[in-house]
Amino acid sequence: MSLRQLEEAVNLRRGQIEQALKFLSMETPAPVFRDGAKWHRTAVHYRMDLERIRRLTAQRRVEWNEIGAFLDEPDCLMEFLARSLDDKDPQPCGKCANCAGDPIVARSYKRRLEEDAVRFLRRSETDLRCKKWVARDAFVQYGFEGRLPDELRAEKGRALSRWNDTGWGELVAEGKRRGHFDDDLVAATAEMIRSRWRPIPGPAWITCVPSRNRPELVPDFAARLGEKLGLPFLPLIEKAKDNEPQKLQQNRFHQCRNLDGVFTVVDKPSAEPVLLVADVVDSAWTMTVVAALLRRSGSGPVWPLALATAR
Repeated sequence: MSLRQLEEAVNLRRGQIEQALKFLSMETPAPVFRDGAKWHRTAVHYRMDLERIRRLTAQRRVEWNEIGAFLDEPDCLMEFLARSLDDKDPQPCGKCANCAGDPIVARSYKRRLEEDAVRFLRRSETDLRCKKWVARDAFVQYGFEGRLPDELRAEKGRALSRWNDTGWGELVAEGKRRGHFDDDLVAATAEMIRSRWRPIPGPAWITCVPSRNRPELVPDFAARLGEKLGLPFLPLIEKAKDNEPQKLQQNRFHQCRNLDGVFTVVDKPSAEPVLLVADVVDSAWTMTVVAALLRRSGSGPVWPLALATAR
């Protein structure tokens, strides 16, 4: 099998598959070998070396305990490190926090610095880029193949925060738990769109990525955001069938196949630009697919917007 065929068969990232194959091919005797672009099994019956695994795990535990001891070390920190690395003549450095008797980084700070840090985090939204290439043979129902045509691709979007960060991310996480996003998130998102993002051509209407688990959560937020921005909210996207959580899909083929036939556009969309709202994005494949469906149904440019990114 080639790497691409292995990605289809095994829900692992390509890098993980490559590491496993490299590890197996270095065994003696090896249970696999490479011939050109294909990997083949040999007649060797492979078994995991459990004793080796136990030995390596024990070593990792020793190292982890050493980290704990380092944090509690009352004497020279550099001397502790030197001993841990088998230095034959460890000496106090005279420069670390323990030797100096004072923390290298101050443990207290002014209230103004904290306010400035929070303000910075709440204005540190990130770009949200959807995909250009889809996995071969993954979209049987939608028929997407290879490089998505420009007319089906989303514009460069924005994510208001990173999941659970101390800017807006904590409020997003709290809203997910409670089943309702706070009005402060609506105001912050509207302010970000108007003051810093300013997409051109500007969106003329709003829609959202729906969920069957919490069907009201994102539509409610999108509707309130639309009211704040003076834009109509049109719930034109429906989830046609359940699928596995997208965050569990580890490579491009499984990320694509897991979305095939999942969403439908239930009515003819406006040909004007649209703001596509989601709560949390990870790989951005869901936004990629929904944007392509909207464009194929006749919508104008699609601007993806997420409250948080899990990346």
